[in-house]
Amino acid sequence: MMKKEFERLTGKTVCDEEYGTIEYVYTWHPAISETEGKDQITRLYTDYGMTVIEDMVERAGKMEKLEGDLKAAQSQVAVIKDRIKALRGEES
Repeated sequence: MMKKEFERLTGKTVCDEEYGTIEYVYTWHPAISETEGKDQITRLYTDYGMTVIEDMVERAGKMEKLEGDLKAAQSQVAVIKDRIKALRGEES
């Protein structure tokens, strides 16, 4: 979601720093749905303001790290599977 869209949905103007925090929580927090996320984050902001969103940053950071760890692990699994296929003489 872009800053202008968020501002249109909330009817409020936010500074770039606040929007950066909002976007980070919107992207990474595990309680923000992939399908309902825009409605959820705008409702949080409208009903509770930045305080609640700022309180969500720590958990969003944990989720971002776990997603990175998962991608790295999946990449390692793919490499190992390719090595197994090569050892068996199979094509990739």
